[in-house]
Amino acid sequence: MPPSLSSLDKNSKVWYRKDSKTWLLAEISHVSDPLSLQLLDDGKTLESVPLQQIEPANPAVQDAISDLTQLSYLNEPGILHNLVQRYQQDVIYTKAGPVLIAVNPCKGLALYTADVAEQYKAGCLSSAAELRPHIFAVTGTAFRDMIRLERSQSIVINGESGAGKTETAKKAMQFLAALAGGTGLDQQVLETNPILEAFGNAKTQRNPNSSRFGKLIEIHFNNQNQICGARIKTYLLE
Repeated sequence: MPPSLSSLDKNSKVWYRKDSKTWLLAEISHVSDPLSLQLLDDGKTLESVPLQQIEPANPAVQDAISDLTQLSYLNEPGILHNLVQRYQQDVIYTKAGPVLIAVNPCKGLALYTADVAEQYKAGCLSSAAELRPHIFAVTGTAFRDMIRLERSQSIVINGESGAGKTETAKKAMQFLAALAGGTGLDQQVLETNPILEAFGNAKTQRNPNSSRFGKLIEIHFNNQNQICGARIKTYLLE
């Protein structure tokens, strides 16, 4: 029996892989190899379930947790279930240690208001501040480390078409402008986005306004930690 399943006994909650895309929550009704399970959604009993189709479920107290690294079992169904629970509460950001996971809400949410920006602006300058997962928190940490370490920092934004990479990059740049504005160049940097999108976007099956370019955006700061310039390189993806 795999180590992750060795501590499970009768009535333990587990995830059952129905097919390549579906996990179902179940309860162990008989401990053996293979197992007997009872599905929790419809009460159906499954006999002779191979251990390879089972993953342990996390306790209910960890539902919708903000940092995936705090889960007892860091497995595929546990991660997906946690993200779904948070998404259903309109919480689109989740941490996985230093990594921020964002799920496109496909609707407007009050996540980037002036009040929210001020909250993260105040908190990001203190390493002891406990901030909820947010692109502002990641951007603020990079800005703080740039000042503290006196070294360049990078934020890598990755995802499939329609995931929200371009919008996330915009929000990161807007928050950097709020943190390090004052020269006027910050607004010029922000205004480049519509121009770049006008020449580099196309319609795809998943996204009617999909960027066809990868972008490397360098933002430069002066000795007062204010934005003093920027450089944008584009890379054709196809």
